[in-house]
Amino acid sequence: MSPHSSAAAVRPVVLALAPPAPGLSRGAATPCLEPLGGSRLINRLLGTLHGLGLPMPLVVSSDDSAPQLRAALGPRIPVVSVAGGRRDALRTVLERTGEELLLLHDAERALTPAAVVTEVLSALADGIDAVVPVIALTDSVKEVQPGGLRNIDRTSLAGLQSPRLLRRELLERVLEPAASAGSPEAAPEHDRFDEILVALEGGARVHTVQGSHSGFAVRDRLTLWQAQISLGLARDTSHRHGISRRG
Repeated sequence: MSPHSSAAAVRPVVLALAPPAPGLSRGAATPCLEPLGGSRLINRLLGTLHGLGLPMPLVVSSDDSAPQLRAALGPRIPVVSVAGGRRDALRTVLERTGEELLLLHDAERALTPAAVVTEVLSALADGIDAVVPVIALTDSVKEVQPGGLRNIDRTSLAGLQSPRLLRRELLERVLEPAASAGSPEAAPEHDRFDEILVALEGGARVHTVQGSHSGFAVRDRLTLWQAQISLGLARDTSHRHGISRRG
């Protein structure tokens, strides 16, 4: 499946569900409205999707952030609000779209390079239910056990990023009550439910592509500083505090 053929068949969906972060959003209801180098994070993401020739995205947000998003994006970009978390947002996506392929992109991962989006679109093939970019974990990972901590081999783990390309029928199965019962979505946390993890538990065929270190989620003051560094808007001074810089 080439990126050119998929552009007409896929519907991009921007999930602006992250809650406001103290010290970051300056009164904004969600971090993707944070200005960065003269442009809001969500506008950077929308520009990337538009530059790839993708159709008009559907933006899904919480009830609290929808008014600010509509004011910031204008009438051309549809913004739909939901009262619940990610699971309810994805159900709304199914109600508001008719396309067979859905490209789900978290709004706070606004610096994801266009090359990653293209790779995701190009990787869907017959027999594949979904495509997701992943990145290797660099931090040590521990499992908490009654007798103490146990090291986990990082080479067997990966971090999931955006965008995720899913077939519509897979998303419908993932959102069935029986399928998602084992994956709690705890309020008020917005990100406990993960459609890819539920899909894997159900035996879906999920293909992975290489993600990017720029595809991290900007949700607080630290990650905003990292985004500024990534764009050359700030200097990395972590070495002054004895903090090792990760790649």
